[in-house]
Parts: sequence; structure tokens; C-alpha cells
Amino acid sequence: MKKLLLVIAMVFFGAGLFAQDTYKGFKLGISAHPTFGWLKSEIDGVKSNGLRAGFSYGLVGDFYFADNYAFTTGLKLTTINGQTENEQGRQEIYKLQYIEIPAKIKLATSEMNGLRFYGEFGLGNAFNVGAKQDVKGVSGVANVEDQNVYKQTSFYRASLVIGAGTQFMVGEKTALDVGLSFNNGFTDIKKGNGTIKSSYLGLNLAVYF
Repeated sequence: MKKLLLVIAMVFFGAGLFAQDTYKGFKLGISAHPTFGWLKSEIDGVKSNGLRAGFSYGLVGDFYFADNYAFTTGLKLTTINGQTENEQGRQEIYKLQYIEIPAKIKLATSEMNGLRFYGEFGLGNAFNVGAKQDVKGVSGVANVEDQNVYKQTSFYRASLVIGAGTQFMVGEKTALDVGLSFNNGFTDIKKGNGTIKSSYLGLNLAVYF
């Protein structure tokens, strides 16, 4: 898995360098930001039990096909955490790691005094690379910690992604991106009976070169 991710990253980075030299319409960046996740249960007697923090980091790339329009994607490692509780007070905390490769359209304003505002929307594609679970009883004491539940969780997660933000030019070719995104999962995160879906808010921070 690590070798595969390294190869994908090298291909992505190489494509970025080629695009920069040839078309001048590609911006490659590095992203790192917190996520705030929750779960939506469609199982009778089981409900969501608040937000849990996670983290996301990796490469992002914008392919501009017009001055104000771009196809944006990336290669990020993202942790999505969430918690459920049943009627008896049993709590299950999911800690899920994914490789994310989004496919989005970005709509940006023209630059004004070094600033550009943008909105984006598209499909989130995530591939499960790790899943652990904590279980707490009625007393709130953890009965199980960091149990490996990878085989009980789904490999692929699809989501609708919408977001908005601002780009600040901090150099001739360097930009700082600050934004907020909503990643709404619409596939089951686990195998078997019953459905649980995950979503998160991301406070997006990226530097483009």
C-alpha cells in the first residue's frame, strides 16, 4: 500500500510539473487542515452522538481550463471520526482513515487586490486504508479501545462536496488558500445490516505554488 501511494504521488507531482511548464494553467499545492466529523445512523435505536475531530493532509491540484474555472483534484490522507449511541447508552466511536481523490469544479472570481474568492462542488472519492473502533458501556468507561474493524467497514466511500473560500496572493506564483467545505457522505461506511453514513466539515488550508 505504501509503495502504491508513493508511485501515485510521484505521478501526480510529475504531471503537475509538466502541466506548469507546458500550459501555465496548473497550480499544485500542499494542504493540511482539521476535520470535524459525525455519523448519521439509519439503524433503529442508534443515533449520532456529536462531533469528533480528525485531520487531512496531502497534495491538491487545480487545472484551469479558463481564467475563472478549474477542475480540482488531489491526493490526501483523511481521518474521519464519528460516534454513535444506542438506547442502552452503549457508545461506538469510529476512527476511519481514507485516501481521498476528489473530482470538483472550482468557480473563481477575477483577482482583486491580490484576492480571489471561489466556490467549488463535486464528488468525493475515498478509499479505506484503516479503521479502528472504541466501545464504551453505559458507565462511559471504554470496554474496547482501538479495535481493528477494517474488515467490517466498506472500502469505498462516496460523497457530495461543496465549499467556498479565498485565495491570497503572497508572491508572484504563490497563493494561500483558506476556505470551508462540507463533505456529505452518501454510502454506508460499514458492511452488514443497517446503514451508517459519515460526513465532515473541513477548515481548508493550502499553499499553491
